[in-house]
Amino acid sequence: MSSFFRKKGVQIAAAVTAAVLLFAAIAHFCGVNIISSALRTVMSPFQNGVAYITNKVKDTTDFIREMKSYKEENERLITEINELKRQNRDVTNYREENERLQEILDLKSSMSSNYSTVAAKVIAYSSNNGYDTIQINKGSLAGVAAGNAVITPDGVVGKVIEAAPTWSLVSTILNPDNAMGVKISRTGDVAVVEGDDEFYKQNYCKMTFVDRGSNLIIGDLLETSGSGGVYPAGLLVGAIREIDSDAMGNLNYATIEPLVDFGRLYEVVVINGINY
Repeated sequence: MSSFFRKKGVQIAAAVTAAVLLFAAIAHFCGVNIISSALRTVMSPFQNGVAYITNKVKDTTDFIREMKSYKEENERLITEINELKRQNRDVTNYREENERLQEILDLKSSMSSNYSTVAAKVIAYSSNNGYDTIQINKGSLAGVAAGNAVITPDGVVGKVIEAAPTWSLVSTILNPDNAMGVKISRTGDVAVVEGDDEFYKQNYCKMTFVDRGSNLIIGDLLETSGSGGVYPAGLLVGAIREIDSDAMGNLNYATIEPLVDFGRLYEVVVINGINY
């Protein structure tokens, strides 16, 4: 048996040797590395798989890198946009303030020949979250005294009720304790506009003591009549918003919307007195 296996081993070795020599001869004469080619054939699917995975990893890495770059760029652009918005708000605020101050100066100039006036800023509102009382930054040192009228280019604000050296309190026309004589611009009828406990938190006033025969319409403008000695005649006060009448059509009262926007009241003019 041993001689049989030795014989078979010799035959197999001879066959392998012959095959190797044959491959070597083919490679020598044909210029082709059969073993290398065979290895490439076997490894090609694995190489393709590795290349695919490598490319995908690279693509993903590039995508993440680009996304990070986009995010940083987006954040930079958002910061720039917010800064531009802030600058735009500042410019708008400065322009609006300049326009308001110019209107205040024009109002003072228009009244300077007849009245002594002083411009002031609103620095506080009533503690009850309404606009029935405001505080301004000018007082007795600037000639302000209790009873002085307070106005804006839009219309009447109210009157001074307390004057300290450097500040004053103003009771606005919304205050239930405030009343003034008015005239309907269109008809000339006279009446009284006063603050009201129910209306003042809605920024409305009430008009009463109107002649029952008055022909009032929604939108009629009211101006100061000059009676009472506090407000000069001809200052705009407000407009009729609603008319309340009885069953016979007789006027009970009218709801008045002031022309002054108390929610955007920044500067005022105080009429200190008449120039003689």
